[in-house]
Amino acid sequence: MGITRIDHLYAETIHWEESVEFWEGLGFSFVDQWGSEGHRAGRMRCNEAALVLAEIEGGEPAFNVFFALADADAATDLPGVVTPLSNTHWGSRWIRVADPDGRVHALEENS
Repeated sequence: MGITRIDHLYAETIHWEESVEFWEGLGFSFVDQWGSEGHRAGRMRCNEAALVLAEIEGGEPAFNVFFALADADAATDLPGVVTPLSNTHWGSRWIRVADPDGRVHALEENS
């Protein structure tokens, strides 16, 4: 198992337009968008930095780090496993782990 880099940040928002304006103000722009009113999302880039921005309808917006994983099958005996190795609906495989302070991080192997 080997983390190779930070793949992207994942940020949920209940203020879609304002959040898009904020990230665009920092130099990010959309490279892909999906969803519909009430659940819009997209991948944004600024040079080498990547962010997935996702709209939620309520609750506490999450902010997670997605690490690129070289060999998910070798990721055994990880501390704090929240989600065991599984396929995602967007075509990758991931494991989610919680650090001692409860922050959840995703280790993701892309196809």
